[in-house]
Parts: sequence; C-alpha cells; structure tokens
Amino acid sequence: MLAKRSPIGFGYDKKDTNNIRTLPVDHEVIRENIDFMLSHFKTQHELFPRAILLGEQKKWVIIKYDSQGINCKDQIFEYSRQYDFVDCRINAFPYNTQHSIDFEVKNMTSASFIMLDLDSEYFETRKHLDEQLIKIMKKLSQKFNGDANPTVLWTGNGYHIYQPLDGIIFEKEQIFYDFLPFSNGKDLTTEFMRFAEKFFSWGKADPKHRPSINNCLLRLPGTLNSKNGKTVKIIKRWDGNLPNIRYLASDFFDYLIDKRNEHMKQMKIDKRKKLKFNHSNSNETNHFPTKNIEWNERLLEIPLEDYRKYCMWRILCPYLSNVRILSAVETTIILDKWLEKCDNLRKTDFNHRLIIKNDLRAVKAYFPTSKDKLKKDLLELYSIMKAKNIFRQFHLYNRNSTSIFVL
Repeated sequence: MLAKRSPIGFGYDKKDTNNIRTLPVDHEVIRENIDFMLSHFKTQHELFPRAILLGEQKKWVIIKYDSQGINCKDQIFEYSRQYDFVDCRINAFPYNTQHSIDFEVKNMTSASFIMLDLDSEYFETRKHLDEQLIKIMKKLSQKFNGDANPTVLWTGNGYHIYQPLDGIIFEKEQIFYDFLPFSNGKDLTTEFMRFAEKFFSWGKADPKHRPSINNCLLRLPGTLNSKNGKTVKIIKRWDGNLPNIRYLASDFFDYLIDKRNEHMKQMKIDKRKKLKFNHSNSNETNHFPTKNIEWNERLLEIPLEDYRKYCMWRILCPYLSNVRILSAVETTIILDKWLEKCDNLRKTDFNHRLIIKNDLRAVKAYFPTSKDKLKKDLLELYSIMKAKNIFRQFHLYNRNSTSIFVL
C-alpha cells in the first residue's frame, strides 16, 4: 500500500506560503494565458457568462457577456489582480447550464471537455506520479485514435490534464436519455466527466475531485497556488484538435448500464429493509397480503376518465412500490403507460412524469388503500370502479396456499 504523502507535494516547505504574494507574476504572460485557456471552450454554445473562482477565500465571480469579448478577458485579469493572482480558476463550462426537473431537454450542455487531476498526495514518489501521467497520455492518444493532445499543467502539487472534445448533448440521444434518472440528479455531461476521469486514470485521479458543469475549475497558468506557494506552469499545450467523443461513447454507455443495474439492485434492497421495518412495527403485520392484489392489477389494465391522480397517489404507486417491490424506474414506466391509456378516454391536464415523481417521493413504506376504505372515503370513485368490473370476488392466498380472505 502506498504511503500517504503530504497534501502540499514533494519536498515543499509549507512555511513559505506566508510569502506567496511576494512571488513575481508576469502580467503579460497571464493575459496570454487567459486567451489560451478560453480557447479550450471555442466549440461551446457560449463563451460568456462564465464563472471564475478567486483567492484563498474562494470568491465566485460571474464574468457577464460583453459584445466586445476583450472586455471579458480584461475583467478576468483585473479580478485576478485584485486577489494577487492567487488561486485563480476558470470554470470549464458556461454559466447558463440549467436543466428541467422532469428530465425534459431544455438548455442542456454538451459534453465537450475532460479534466483529470493527479495529486501527489496519492503517489509515493514524483517518479510514480510522472509514470502515471505518461500512461494517461498514452491511453488518451490510443482511445481517440491519435487525436488527443491535451494541455498539461504542473500545479506545484501534481498535474492537471485538460482535453477539449468534439462533444454531443447526451440527453438528445434517446439511448443515453433513458439513463438520466440514474445520474443522481445530475446532468449526463457531469456524469460523463466523472466517468472519463476514472476511465483514463484507472481510478488513480484525486478521489476528492468531483467535477460538474457548475464546478469544473481550471487553474490559470502563471498564477499562484496557495496550497504550495508555487506558480502554475504549462508543461504541454493543447494542439487545438478536438477528438470526437463518439470514440468513448460505447464505454460510457457500458458504465451507465452498470450504474443503472447497481442503482436498481440497491433500491430493491433498501425497499425490502423499509418494508421489513414497517411490518415489524405494525399491528397489521399478519393481515397484509403477501402476493399481488388482483383489483389493483385490474386497475392497471383499465383506464379511467377521472380520479387518475388519486388512484396513483393512494393505490397504484404504493402498490407497485411496496407490494410488488418495483424500482422507481419500473414503477414510472408502468404508471406512464396507464396514464397514456387514460388519455385516450379524456386527456389529462398534468405532467405525467412530474406527478409520478412526486408520488414516488411521498410513498415511503405506505401500502395501497383497501377496497373498504376506498368505499368509505371516496364512494364516487368506488362506484366507477365497480361499474368497470375492476372489483370482482376472488380468494387471496398466502405463501402456504391457505385462503386468507375474500375480496
């Protein structure tokens, strides 16, 4: 096992950070480097507004759009100077990257950038760190058919690797869009960046580095790193080529499949634990059916003109989640199909996915309402269901094939 190194890097004397602001800074070089770093974003949907992060205080500043792009660059320089050129970073994606809450594609951000962070803290020697960098550069070149020639920075504490891509908006591709519910509330571009960093580094990148479209911070060469008192230096310059992201798409797709399967497996485990806890603390433990409820299944086959929201909230969502023990995605698919059938009778006036999502959040370990309770609470709906022959007399059996009661 590798010995854990000091986070300030190899052989560095931490006390020198007191004099960091006295280190010389070449203003002209920094202006040139601002241009160079912004050139990495030339294919994005907009260059500004864009966020920058400044100083040891970590001050966020939004550089707003200006028809004269040079004014934006001047702003970056002036803000950097205000913070003595210490810890100056530029976000790799534009500020406008909002997504809708119901997984509809709006202003989605193209996956057009890869960033890898190699921190000396996780390598035994500088030699091991350098060897890992060489391996990563080789893998990038091989995977992108020789087109990958990224920028490499020495931060004083390790390497940053920046590779712009000819990217795509994954959410606009149906085969990727379907994985959006498994991205932990993130967009697929964020998911892609995190995958790519692990993929190209064999999982040896800084484990604390979790880039996102709102927080993928690139250090500005020529400025100072407060962690070690060193000047950030360019080791290798990006050559301007944009490797096509499709070389990596199949690997990302396999990663998403694995993540979906793991997510669904974990959800079923968690749900069973909750149900077991709920049963153990309920006085009705021995009275709740252990198999499918036939009239609930019949309801899923028969569309209704009214009371669709109520049926999902009190009957179908609890039934699918806590009796049939289906995942959120499986439940969403089934309920969506039922609502589509209901739309053929009378068009619903609500967003299907949004209502389903809200019901899934609220369902917890609740069971579907019983037929008797439905009759007591909402006689009109009960009568509609009865008229549609959703209720029919049948025996409900437990696991020992013993009749429990008749519905």
